[in-house]
Amino acid sequence: MMRNNIFLNRLQIITDDGKIAYDEIFHKGVNIIRGDNSSGKSTITHFIFYVLGGAFNDFVPEARLCSQAIAEVEMNNAIFTIKRDIEKDQEGNISTQSPLFFYWGSMEESFNPPIDKGWQKFGYKTLDSRKSFSNVLFDNLGLPIVKGDNNITFHQILRLLYIDQDSPTSSLFYYEHFDSQLTRETVSDLLLGVYNEELYENKKRLISAEKEFEGIKSEIKATSHFFSDPLSLNPNHLTTSIQNREIEISSIQDEIVSIRNKEKEVNYVEGSKLSFQKLAEDSIVQRKTVMDLEEQISFLNNEIEDSTYFVETLNKKIKALKNSIHTREFLGNLPLEYCPECLTKIKPNEDSSNCKLCKEPIDKSYGVVQARRMELEIGFQINESQKLLELNKRNLLELESKYTSEIGKLQDLQKQVNTALEDVKSFNEETIDNLNSKKGFIEGEILQFRTMLENAELYDKLIQKKNQLEKEVNFLKAYVFKTEKAQAKLKEAINERVREEGVYLLNNDLDRQDDFKNASDFFIDYSNNIAFLSNKFSKYSASSNFYLKVSARFSIFLASLHIDGMRFPRFIFADNMEDKGIEMKRAQNLQKLLIDRVGKYDPSSYQMIYTTSYITDELNVSKLVVGEYYTKENPSLKNIPK
Repeated sequence: MMRNNIFLNRLQIITDDGKIAYDEIFHKGVNIIRGDNSSGKSTITHFIFYVLGGAFNDFVPEARLCSQAIAEVEMNNAIFTIKRDIEKDQEGNISTQSPLFFYWGSMEESFNPPIDKGWQKFGYKTLDSRKSFSNVLFDNLGLPIVKGDNNITFHQILRLLYIDQDSPTSSLFYYEHFDSQLTRETVSDLLLGVYNEELYENKKRLISAEKEFEGIKSEIKATSHFFSDPLSLNPNHLTTSIQNREIEISSIQDEIVSIRNKEKEVNYVEGSKLSFQKLAEDSIVQRKTVMDLEEQISFLNNEIEDSTYFVETLNKKIKALKNSIHTREFLGNLPLEYCPECLTKIKPNEDSSNCKLCKEPIDKSYGVVQARRMELEIGFQINESQKLLELNKRNLLELESKYTSEIGKLQDLQKQVNTALEDVKSFNEETIDNLNSKKGFIEGEILQFRTMLENAELYDKLIQKKNQLEKEVNFLKAYVFKTEKAQAKLKEAINERVREEGVYLLNNDLDRQDDFKNASDFFIDYSNNIAFLSNKFSKYSASSNFYLKVSARFSIFLASLHIDGMRFPRFIFADNMEDKGIEMKRAQNLQKLLIDRVGKYDPSSYQMIYTTSYITDELNVSKLVVGEYYTKENPSLKNIPK
């Protein structure tokens, strides 16, 4: 199973007059942004949140004098660049729903792109004809799109990746005024890896199938009560009755013709001739109608077959693209320990991003970006082809229904033509009158039987549909039960790992809170937006509440480094590790705990970004820091217009 990953490689912020306010390279692993209070550290995390699709507009005055944020990111081995304009209205209010622009390549390349590449714009909202930027980001991370009334955007995902200063310590998620339990629960299920798109669709289908099943049962019951005789609902019996009466009519007609031939020669009269001509003309017109319908049905069948094959081919292309990416990842990780030329053991690289053999830099994303772009374009084609396919199927259903009706009309007309050919002269004898009367009565019976046959065929189809739905409902119930059981097992394993990480961070806190030092249980209630120990109503100091919240958020992140099945993208960014009056020693101890904890994992498998004013001398000169040490005189944002 491929792990989800987000990495921020580079962040650039542009001022209103086009100058560079901020431009820093980030690395995989731990990234520390440090500086004094009020030096602009929080502003950088605000811009990271904003450029990744967060709905944020509460920028400080200096940030409001900037016009654009640009980020080079890597998602699941695909490197691309995102830019987002800071759109302001006449009152100076910044839009939280401005679009994102995507360039499928590095930031450096985006400044001078090739002729065949350019920026693609994706809006905040999903449209029938175009994806939103959330859809694009979900696709690149392999996250399922949540369908239905609960619309989950990438902003909602970021609410569990970003730890900000402004949200209250009682709020596990990034705080929002209009928030719902369902949204928080869905986001957590998505990131923990327990949300199952197929389960969601099958549960929806189960509800509709059960309603449809009950509706058909009621219709069958009502129909059977209306027809007291069971044979009235038997299509075979009714078809046989119609055929027997048609044989009777044919026999009567033969008798009528026989009587007439014995009496006198056949004499054509003008009236019967005109009547026959009219019937013949009607028959020709009806035959043309039937032939036209046959041609249309044949054409639609061919179109449906071609469209089905085309969609299958496109799906195979997408699968092939994904397989090529996985193959590249697998082959790219094969170890090479000895030189193929001289068989000497190859010395390890200091920089893992260089080739072990020739020491040249390796572009791991080469080909992946192109594959992602092709996958997006093929997805658009599949969507349009599916719409056309469904339209053709619906049209075919209507034409086939009409064809059944029209072919019946043609058969009836042909019988009338045949009758006119045999009976083209007048005859008034009592025997023939009686025979004609009897024939008319039988024809009336046939009409009645045809109406009954229509109802019987409908009833028979309802029975078949009921049986199909019953099988489908039973299958869906079994699937839902089995899948939810597996989900519960996975969620239990994830929650246990989160508990272990949370307890570790609490137990190793400085001796400031007895409940933390002695904690053996740790719980996160995503739905109710809280983290707690054994008692969710326990009260702590402001600094301890802050420590508890940060421990909860980082415990999810740390659990994702251990459990491959989680969809959490191994990416977290935190603003100010010493919020709510936490003392320097305690804040520095928390930083050390986190850095030591992630030190057990390959730095190329995660990214942790945080800001601090309480950095140790050792960390201040380490390779973990990003940018300068910021002060009020030397803030993070440069070249801001006065």
